[in-house]
Amino acid sequence: MSTELSGVDLARQALVAAREAARKNGAARKEKPKRRTGEVVRRDGREPLGLGSAISMMMTERGMVAPAAGGSVLAQFDDILAAAAARLAGHVQAVAFDADTGRLDVAPDTPAYGTKLRWSAPKLVAAANEQVRGANVRTLHVLAPAPTKAGPATAAADPAPPTVPAAPVQRRTPPDGYRRALEAHRDR
Repeated sequence: MSTELSGVDLARQALVAAREAARKNGAARKEKPKRRTGEVVRRDGREPLGLGSAISMMMTERGMVAPAAGGSVLAQFDDILAAAAARLAGHVQAVAFDADTGRLDVAPDTPAYGTKLRWSAPKLVAAANEQVRGANVRTLHVLAPAPTKAGPATAAADPAPPTVPAAPVQRRTPPDGYRRALEAHRDR
């Protein structure tokens, strides 16, 4: 047998030597600090309380709900639209805003304006968050086209569509098999 040390044995010896050198130099092994476990402070009404916490507790006790920013986003949507994409004004209306998810639902009056709205979505989201503080609009959801209210901007830009005469209704006589099935169903 040979007395030569293998790589693993050499590594062990180097580790032991490094530990001894560290111990001699005063680098003692420090224990990790213990985790503090927080104590639950029970408020009996006499401890100081922050203003925000006091108002929240008071609203909770009385069953009140904080006003949502959604009404502001819907109320100021025309201003937001004018700031971000003025060419869409009069062709898009805000339908709903969910403050929990940050989703703003909008409906264009034609599919073409829906496409333009999708392209302008990042600008609209940024403008909404800039103009309505605390709104936190995250996404813009474009709904199916719906006709908008005819205002002065849309009345001048969009003339009335031409009327198309209704085509006469043509009726065919049903096949004999259909009539027999219908009679058999009635006889039941």
